[in-house]
Amino acid sequence: MMKATIEFDDALYRRLKVEAARRGRTVRDLVAEGVRHVLDTAATPTATSDAAAWRPMWFASLGRYAAAVDDHSMSAVKRSIARGRVADPAR
Repeated sequence: MMKATIEFDDALYRRLKVEAARRGRTVRDLVAEGVRHVLDTAATPTATSDAAAWRPMWFASLGRYAAAVDDHSMSAVKRSIARGRVADPAR
């Protein structure tokens, strides 16, 4: 058996510890399982093709809108939605 030192950022390591505890396993077991999964899974041609596989066909039409926007933050999205709303006098 070989030993290795792996550095994780703090948030990722906390998530790993929580998941290992949830499964009743050790962090070591969970990391080894993850590495086995990566090595045993057939490599995919490109990440782009995997990402595109889940998208509905109409999703591509949104690309031109996204390309025209510089700020993709949640606050910018909320402002954009608010601009399109009509005030509801019933509220």
